[in-house]
This record gives sequence, structure tokens and C-alpha cells, in this order.
Amino acid sequence: MFMFRSRRATLTKRLLKARRRRGAPDDDGDGVMVLLKQLQENQLGMLWTAVESRGRDGGSNCVLMPRDRQPHVLCCQTWRWPDLLQSTDLKRLPACRFAGDPVYVCCNPYHWSRVYQPDTPPPPYSKSEKLDRAPSENPLRQQFHGSLTTNGEDSLRNPSEWCRLAYWELAQRVGPLFPVEAPAVNVFGDVPYCDGLSLETLAQQNCNAPESVRHGRCKIGLGVTLSHEGGSVWVYNRSENPIFVNSVTLDSADSPLPTRVPAEQCLCVYDPQKAAAHRTCWDFSTHGPIDPNSIRISFAKGWGPLYKRQEITSCPCWLEILLAPCR
Repeated sequence: MFMFRSRRATLTKRLLKARRRRGAPDDDGDGVMVLLKQLQENQLGMLWTAVESRGRDGGSNCVLMPRDRQPHVLCCQTWRWPDLLQSTDLKRLPACRFAGDPVYVCCNPYHWSRVYQPDTPPPPYSKSEKLDRAPSENPLRQQFHGSLTTNGEDSLRNPSEWCRLAYWELAQRVGPLFPVEAPAVNVFGDVPYCDGLSLETLAQQNCNAPESVRHGRCKIGLGVTLSHEGGSVWVYNRSENPIFVNSVTLDSADSPLPTRVPAEQCLCVYDPQKAAAHRTCWDFSTHGPIDPNSIRISFAKGWGPLYKRQEITSCPCWLEILLAPCR
């Protein structure tokens, strides 16, 4: 009898114990065992690192397997979403380096996001309620100091930028605008990424924040990844809490409400073709001025008629994405 278990056996045991679908009626335990036996020991180690950290290890590696039997779907079912049905419900994170490989597919479950499919359109909007405006849209722009529309920063914009990010706590913008040139950018809280926008670092500039804001910061976690894909903008919610997104291409003409995107799911939040169509049909006399180049994301807290916060400027922590060309 061996006194010490081999590293391979230890990693396999840990991964089996970490299964989220363990014991379920459709638990494909045999399939998982076959998959793990096909992985090399270093691949088992990379897979365990990703599963154990729940994606918080920003440098987690790709775990490659032949794509013929869609092993990435089994991995995502096993360690993330037991109710996942098909590969079309998954979208690869921009950080994954093996997109489009004809032979291999990445089986790191934290290199994937689940595509969010809203079940129903937003409920009818009450015209008696106060219409929410982000500071960049508010007719009373002068009351929000630091807005892009008031401080002249647009004149310094680099032509290669596809957007700029503004971080807000309640009605106060915190820190400078963050220019984005790379196709994808991480926006996170207390996670030590090598690159991206650290909201925890920016928050240090707002030392006198109220308790609601300090509590809201704790809910950001892995935050979001923003990705510019063929003119469209995708948001990958990587946190453990929902985010609430408002943009002209998510709104209906009758109900400009934010869309709730659950944790660990993604959504296309800006479509240039839809944006162009909205310009011709939006009722400005009812809803006031609309900025088609601005996207707003609130972390964990919603706003509007269905929530106690009527405006996004009442949300503790939120992000404004100013698409090029900025105003």
C-alpha cells in the first residue's frame, strides 16, 4: 500500500470533489472520469487552479483538448453550470488565446461565459416616474462636475481609442477618464490583474464615501470584461452579483429600463445597426435627449421604476462607457 498519493491522483480527487453537478440525476460521472484521464498532469494542475480560484487567477492557462466531442461543454456543466444544455449557450472570454483553433478547444471553464437570453421584454414604463439620465445625458450637466461634456477632455482623445471609461460613485465621478485602445479591457475591484481598470485603486481617491458605497465596492469582485467585437460591444459579467446595463440598443422605445445580467453571463450591449435604427424611431418628446454612444453599468444595484433607486446617480458604484466618437 502506497503511503503517498500521486499528484495526478490527488488532483483528480480534488476536481471530482469540486463538481457542481455531483449527485444530480444527469450526472455524467463516467464522462468526467474519461475526460480527466485524457488530460496530462500539468493540464490537471491548470484545471484545478482555475476551478479552485473560481477564475480569480487572472493568469489561468488554457486547457486544450480535441474539440470533436465538445469537452468544453462537459467541463462547464461539471464545474460551473449544471443546467447548461448546448455549446451555443457559451461564449469564449476574450482572454482565451485559442479562439478559432480547428483542432483543439479550451476546456478551462473560467475561460467561458454563458450567453444571457432575456426571457421577456421590460415591463411598461410609467411616464409619471422620473426618467433616469446618466450625467453625460442630463440636461443639467453643470451639476455633475467632471463629466466628459464639461471638462474638455474630448479634445485630447486618441483616434485609436474605441471608448473611454468613467467610474462613478453615486453622482460623483471618481478618477480620470480611462482610455481603451485594446479590443478588450478588464474592469475589476479587488483582483490583482496585470492590466485593466482597477476600481479599488480609483476608489482610494474618494476617502469620504458613505457606507452604501463602501459596501457596494465589495460586490464588484472580478467585475466585467468589455469587448469590442466587429463594431458591437459585449459585456462579460465575471462577478458573483448581477449587473444592470442601460444602452440605446437594449432599450425598447416604450421602456428605457436597465437590463439585469446575472452573474457569470454575457450580453451584447451595443449593436451599431440597432443604434442607427433607434435614431429614427425614438420619441425624444417623451424621453428627452438620448445619447446613442453611452452605455451605463451599475454593479449589483438596479435603478428605475422597479427599484428603490430611481436614477443611476443613486447607485453606489457604476461605470459609464463613452463610445468613440466621444462628445
